[in-house]
Amino acid sequence: MEHCSQLLSQLNLKPLLPNNPDSFHIILIGAGSIANIAHLPAYKLVNFTVIGIYDVDKNRAQEMANKWNIPNVFDTVTEACAFKSDKKIIFDLAIPSNQIIPTLKQLPINSYALIQKPMGEDLSEAQAIVDLCEQRNIHGSVNFQLRYAPYILGLKDAIRRGWLGDKITTIEIHVNAHIPWATWPFLASAPRLELPYHSIHYVDLVRDLMSPYEPTALHCRTTRHAALPEFSAIRSSLSFEFEHDPLLFANIYTNLHHRWGFKQAQTYILVEGTGGAAKAQIGDNFACRDISQVDKYDNLQVIVIIFS
Repeated sequence: MEHCSQLLSQLNLKPLLPNNPDSFHIILIGAGSIANIAHLPAYKLVNFTVIGIYDVDKNRAQEMANKWNIPNVFDTVTEACAFKSDKKIIFDLAIPSNQIIPTLKQLPINSYALIQKPMGEDLSEAQAIVDLCEQRNIHGSVNFQLRYAPYILGLKDAIRRGWLGDKITTIEIHVNAHIPWATWPFLASAPRLELPYHSIHYVDLVRDLMSPYEPTALHCRTTRHAALPEFSAIRSSLSFEFEHDPLLFANIYTNLHHRWGFKQAQTYILVEGTGGAAKAQIGDNFACRDISQVDKYDNLQVIVIIFS
Protein backbone atom coordinates (compact mmCIF):
# COMPACT_ATOMS: atom_id res chain seq x y z
CA MET A 1 0.00 0.00 0.00
CA GLU A 2 1.21 3.51 -0.76
CA HIS A 3 1.11 6.19 1.91
CA CYS A 4 -0.06 9.39 0.23
CA SER A 5 0.25 12.06 2.91
CA GLN A 6 2.39 14.02 0.43
CA LEU A 7 -0.76 14.63 -1.61
CA LEU A 8 -2.68 16.24 1.23
CA SER A 9 -1.57 19.70 0.12
CA GLN A 10 -3.87 19.27 -2.89
CA LEU A 11 -6.98 18.99 -0.71
CA ASN A 12 -9.33 21.84 0.09
CA LEU A 13 -9.21 22.57 3.83
CA LYS A 14 -11.06 25.90 3.86
CA PRO A 15 -14.81 26.47 4.14
CA LEU A 16 -16.59 28.93 1.90
CA LEU A 17 -16.62 32.39 3.48
CA PRO A 18 -18.80 35.38 2.66
CA ASN A 19 -17.42 37.77 0.07
CA ASN A 20 -18.50 40.77 2.15
CA PRO A 21 -17.89 40.08 5.87
CA ASP A 22 -18.10 43.83 6.53
CA SER A 23 -21.83 43.75 5.71
CA PHE A 24 -22.80 42.20 9.06
CA HIS A 25 -21.99 42.42 12.75
CA ILE A 26 -22.14 39.73 15.45
CA ILE A 27 -23.65 39.98 18.92
CA LEU A 28 -22.60 37.14 21.21
CA ILE A 29 -25.10 35.97 23.81
CA GLY A 30 -23.21 33.75 26.24
CA ALA A 31 -19.62 34.15 27.44
CA GLY A 32 -18.77 30.58 28.37
CA SER A 33 -15.79 28.44 27.39
CA ILE A 34 -17.16 27.53 23.95
CA ALA A 35 -17.31 31.23 23.04
CA ASN A 36 -13.81 31.86 24.37
CA ILE A 37 -11.96 28.92 22.83
CA ALA A 38 -13.94 28.40 19.63
CA HIS A 39 -16.31 31.14 18.44
CA LEU A 40 -14.25 34.25 19.14
CA PRO A 41 -10.90 32.88 17.88
CA ALA A 42 -12.64 31.80 14.66
CA TYR A 43 -14.24 35.21 14.20
CA LYS A 44 -10.88 36.91 14.68
CA LEU A 45 -9.20 34.56 12.22
CA VAL A 46 -11.57 35.56 9.40
CA ASN A 47 -12.03 39.21 10.43
CA PHE A 48 -15.69 39.02 11.47
CA THR A 49 -16.75 41.93 13.66
CA VAL A 50 -18.21 41.17 17.10
CA ILE A 51 -19.81 44.38 18.34
CA GLY A 52 -21.43 43.21 21.56
CA ILE A 53 -21.61 40.52 24.21
CA TYR A 54 -24.01 39.50 26.99
CA ASP A 55 -23.78 36.93 29.76
CA VAL A 56 -25.72 36.35 32.98
CA ASP A 57 -22.35 36.92 34.66
CA LYS A 58 -21.54 40.47 33.54
CA ASN A 59 -18.01 40.33 34.98
CA ARG A 60 -17.26 37.33 32.80
CA ALA A 61 -18.72 39.10 29.77
CA GLN A 62 -16.58 42.16 30.53
CA GLU A 63 -13.42 40.05 30.84
CA MET A 64 -14.11 38.46 27.48
CA ALA A 65 -14.89 41.83 25.92
CA ASN A 66 -11.54 43.14 27.17
CA LYS A 67 -9.71 40.11 25.82
CA TRP A 68 -11.32 40.20 22.37
CA ASN A 69 -11.83 43.97 21.98
CA ILE A 70 -15.63 43.83 21.96
CA PRO A 71 -16.95 47.40 22.35
CA ASN A 72 -20.34 46.76 23.97
CA VAL A 73 -21.21 44.74 27.08
CA PHE A 74 -24.95 44.47 27.69
CA ASP A 75 -26.76 44.24 31.01
CA THR A 76 -29.67 42.12 29.75
CA VAL A 77 -30.66 39.91 26.84
CA THR A 78 -33.36 42.46 26.00
CA GLU A 79 -30.72 45.19 25.69
CA ALA A 80 -28.56 42.99 23.47
CA CYS A 81 -31.47 42.12 21.20
CA ALA A 82 -32.54 45.78 20.92
CA PHE A 83 -29.10 47.04 19.87
CA LYS A 84 -29.16 49.00 16.63
CA SER A 85 -26.49 48.79 13.97
CA ASP A 86 -26.11 50.05 10.42
CA LYS A 87 -25.25 46.48 9.43
CA LYS A 88 -27.15 43.21 9.60
CA ILE A 89 -26.70 41.58 13.01
CA ILE A 90 -26.11 37.87 13.51
CA PHE A 91 -26.94 36.77 17.05
CA ASP A 92 -24.60 34.00 18.21
CA LEU A 93 -26.52 32.10 20.89
CA ALA A 94 -23.73 30.33 22.81
CA ILE A 95 -26.09 29.33 25.61
CA PRO A 96 -27.49 26.17 27.25
CA SER A 97 -30.31 24.54 25.32
CA ASN A 98 -32.96 25.46 27.90
CA GLN A 99 -32.26 29.14 27.17
CA ILE A 100 -32.65 28.92 23.39
CA ILE A 101 -36.43 29.30 23.20
CA PRO A 102 -36.68 32.23 25.68
CA THR A 103 -33.88 34.01 23.80
CA LEU A 104 -35.39 33.42 20.36
CA LYS A 105 -38.59 35.05 21.61
CA GLN A 106 -36.62 38.26 22.23
CA LEU A 107 -34.70 38.38 18.96
CA PRO A 108 -35.91 40.99 16.47
CA ILE A 109 -38.23 39.87 13.69
CA ASN A 110 -36.34 39.23 10.43
CA SER A 111 -33.07 38.64 12.29
CA TYR A 112 -30.29 36.04 11.98
CA ALA A 113 -29.25 33.51 14.60
CA LEU A 114 -26.50 30.94 15.01
CA ILE A 115 -27.83 28.53 17.65
CA GLN A 116 -25.47 26.42 19.72
CA LYS A 117 -26.37 22.74 19.73
CA PRO A 118 -28.28 20.82 20.89
CA MET A 119 -31.48 21.96 19.21
CA GLY A 120 -33.47 21.68 22.44
CA GLU A 121 -33.51 18.84 24.95
CA ASP A 122 -36.07 16.76 23.05
CA LEU A 123 -38.13 16.60 19.86
CA SER A 124 -40.85 18.91 21.15
CA GLU A 125 -38.31 21.64 21.94
CA ALA A 126 -36.66 21.18 18.55
CA GLN A 127 -40.05 21.66 16.87
CA ALA A 128 -40.72 24.72 19.03
CA ILE A 129 -37.43 26.24 17.87
CA VAL A 130 -38.41 25.65 14.23
CA ASP A 131 -41.85 27.15 14.85
CA LEU A 132 -40.42 30.24 16.55
CA CYS A 133 -37.99 30.87 13.73
CA GLU A 134 -40.79 30.60 11.19
CA GLN A 135 -43.16 32.83 13.18
CA ARG A 136 -40.55 35.57 13.69
CA ASN A 137 -38.84 35.06 10.32
CA ILE A 138 -35.55 34.32 12.05
CA HIS A 139 -32.94 32.90 9.70
CA GLY A 140 -31.60 30.25 12.06
CA SER A 141 -28.75 27.77 11.85
CA VAL A 142 -27.77 25.18 14.46
CA ASN A 143 -24.06 24.91 15.15
CA PHE A 144 -23.17 21.45 13.83
CA GLN A 145 -19.73 22.64 12.78
CA LEU A 146 -17.79 19.36 12.55
CA ARG A 147 -18.74 19.01 8.88
CA TYR A 148 -16.81 22.26 8.27
CA ALA A 149 -13.65 21.38 10.19
CA PRO A 150 -10.53 21.59 7.97
CA TYR A 151 -9.70 17.89 8.22
CA ILE A 152 -13.31 16.96 7.40
CA LEU A 153 -13.32 19.29 4.40
CA GLY A 154 -10.11 17.57 3.30
CA LEU A 155 -11.72 14.16 3.80
CA LYS A 156 -14.76 15.11 1.72
CA ASP A 157 -12.52 16.55 -0.99
CA ALA A 158 -10.59 13.26 -1.11
CA ILE A 159 -13.89 11.39 -1.51
CA ARG A 160 -14.99 13.77 -4.31
CA ARG A 161 -11.67 13.23 -6.09
CA GLY A 162 -12.25 9.48 -6.04
CA TRP A 163 -9.21 8.79 -3.88
CA LEU A 164 -11.19 6.29 -1.81
CA GLY A 165 -12.71 4.55 -4.82
CA ASP A 166 -16.16 4.71 -6.33
CA LYS A 167 -18.06 3.77 -3.17
CA ILE A 168 -17.81 4.25 0.61
CA THR A 169 -17.94 0.91 2.40
CA THR A 170 -17.24 1.82 6.05
CA ILE A 171 -17.60 4.80 8.36
CA GLU A 172 -16.18 4.30 11.84
CA ILE A 173 -16.10 7.05 14.47
CA HIS A 174 -14.35 6.00 17.66
CA VAL A 175 -13.94 8.34 20.62
CA ASN A 176 -12.45 7.08 23.87
CA ALA A 177 -11.41 10.24 25.69
CA HIS A 178 -11.99 12.26 28.83
CA ILE A 179 -14.40 15.19 28.83
CA PRO A 180 -14.39 17.28 32.06
CA TRP A 181 -18.18 17.46 32.35
CA ALA A 182 -17.99 19.39 35.62
CA THR A 183 -16.63 22.34 33.64
CA TRP A 184 -20.23 22.98 32.56
CA PRO A 185 -22.35 22.74 35.76
CA PHE A 186 -25.65 23.13 33.88
CA LEU A 187 -25.07 19.73 32.26
CA ALA A 188 -25.64 17.96 35.60
CA SER A 189 -29.36 18.57 35.16
CA ALA A 190 -29.51 17.72 31.45
CA PRO A 191 -31.94 14.82 30.89
CA ARG A 192 -29.75 13.58 28.02
CA LEU A 193 -26.07 14.36 27.87
CA GLU A 194 -23.48 12.70 25.67
CA LEU A 195 -25.54 12.21 22.54
CA PRO A 196 -27.21 15.65 22.14
CA TYR A 197 -24.26 17.60 23.57
CA HIS A 198 -21.43 15.75 21.81
CA SER A 199 -22.10 12.81 19.50
CA ILE A 200 -24.77 14.70 17.59
CA HIS A 201 -21.79 16.14 15.68
CA TYR A 202 -20.86 12.63 14.55
CA VAL A 203 -24.43 11.76 13.62
CA ASP A 204 -24.56 14.93 11.53
CA LEU A 205 -21.21 14.04 9.94
CA VAL A 206 -22.44 10.59 8.86
CA ARG A 207 -25.47 12.25 7.26
CA ASP A 208 -23.22 14.80 5.55
CA LEU A 209 -20.82 12.18 4.18
CA MET A 210 -23.70 10.13 2.77
CA SER A 211 -25.76 13.04 1.42
CA PRO A 212 -28.19 13.03 -0.37
CA TYR A 213 -29.01 9.63 1.18
CA GLU A 214 -30.43 9.61 4.70
CA PRO A 215 -30.24 6.76 7.23
CA THR A 216 -33.31 4.55 7.16
CA ALA A 217 -32.70 3.07 10.62
CA LEU A 218 -30.55 3.88 13.64
CA HIS A 219 -29.80 1.54 16.52
CA CYS A 220 -28.59 3.34 19.64
CA ARG A 221 -27.64 2.47 23.20
CA THR A 222 -26.50 5.01 25.81
CA THR A 223 -25.28 4.37 29.34
CA ARG A 224 -24.28 6.29 32.44
CA HIS A 225 -20.93 5.82 34.14
CA ALA A 226 -20.54 4.46 37.68
CA ALA A 227 -17.94 7.14 38.47
CA LEU A 228 -20.36 9.96 37.54
CA PRO A 229 -23.78 8.90 38.84
CA GLU A 230 -24.99 12.51 38.96
CA PHE A 231 -24.81 12.82 35.15
CA SER A 232 -27.00 11.18 32.55
CA ALA A 233 -25.49 8.93 29.85
CA ILE A 234 -21.94 9.81 28.80
CA ARG A 235 -21.29 6.73 26.63
CA SER A 236 -23.08 5.70 23.48
CA SER A 237 -23.01 3.23 20.64
CA LEU A 238 -24.82 3.91 17.36
CA SER A 239 -25.21 1.81 14.23
CA PHE A 240 -26.77 3.13 11.02
CA GLU A 241 -28.65 1.40 8.22
CA PHE A 242 -29.01 2.85 4.70
CA GLU A 243 -31.66 1.43 2.42
CA HIS A 244 -29.78 2.47 -0.72
CA ASP A 245 -26.72 0.45 0.36
CA PRO A 246 -27.36 -2.40 2.84
CA LEU A 247 -23.63 -3.27 2.79
CA LEU A 248 -22.53 0.13 4.13
CA PHE A 249 -21.14 -0.30 7.67
CA ALA A 250 -21.49 2.94 9.64
CA ASN A 251 -20.94 3.01 13.40
CA ILE A 252 -20.20 5.50 16.18
CA TYR A 253 -18.68 4.48 19.51
CA THR A 254 -18.04 6.97 22.33
CA ASN A 255 -16.79 6.66 25.89
CA LEU A 256 -16.28 10.15 27.26
CA HIS A 257 -15.06 9.22 30.73
CA HIS A 258 -11.79 7.55 29.77
CA ARG A 259 -9.53 8.24 32.75
CA TRP A 260 -6.48 6.15 31.90
CA GLY A 261 -4.20 8.61 30.21
CA PHE A 262 -3.52 10.29 26.90
CA LYS A 263 -1.58 7.38 25.36
CA GLN A 264 -4.50 4.99 25.78
CA ALA A 265 -7.09 7.44 24.46
CA GLN A 266 -8.48 7.19 20.93
CA THR A 267 -10.43 9.76 18.97
CA TYR A 268 -10.62 9.29 15.22
CA ILE A 269 -12.83 9.10 12.14
CA LEU A 270 -12.10 6.30 9.68
CA VAL A 271 -13.68 6.18 6.24
CA GLU A 272 -12.97 3.25 3.93
CA GLY A 273 -13.92 2.90 0.28
CA THR A 274 -13.46 0.42 -2.52
CA GLY A 275 -10.14 2.03 -3.48
CA GLY A 276 -8.64 3.48 -0.33
CA ALA A 277 -9.13 4.73 3.19
CA ALA A 278 -8.84 7.98 5.12
CA LYS A 279 -8.28 8.35 8.84
CA ALA A 280 -8.66 11.68 10.63
CA GLN A 281 -7.66 12.25 14.25
CA ILE A 282 -9.86 14.64 16.23
CA GLY A 283 -7.43 16.68 18.28
CA ASP A 284 -10.18 18.75 19.90
CA ASN A 285 -11.29 15.77 21.97
CA PHE A 286 -7.81 15.48 23.45
CA ALA A 287 -7.85 19.21 24.17
CA CYS A 288 -11.04 18.79 26.21
CA ARG A 289 -8.94 17.23 28.95
CA ASP A 290 -7.78 20.77 29.71
CA ILE A 291 -9.54 23.51 27.76
CA SER A 292 -6.84 26.00 28.77
CA GLN A 293 -4.39 23.98 26.66
CA VAL A 294 -6.50 23.80 23.50
CA ASP A 295 -3.77 25.24 21.25
CA LYS A 296 -1.41 22.46 22.30
CA TYR A 297 -3.50 19.89 20.43
CA ASP A 298 -3.94 21.69 17.10
CA ASN A 299 -1.25 19.52 15.51
CA LEU A 300 -3.26 16.42 16.39
CA GLN A 301 -5.98 17.31 13.89
CA VAL A 302 -4.53 15.31 11.02
CA ILE A 303 -5.74 13.22 8.12
CA VAL A 304 -3.94 10.32 6.46
CA ILE A 305 -4.95 8.88 3.09
CA ILE A 306 -4.03 5.33 2.08
CA PHE A 307 -4.50 3.89 -1.40
CA SER A 308 -4.88 0.21 -2.12
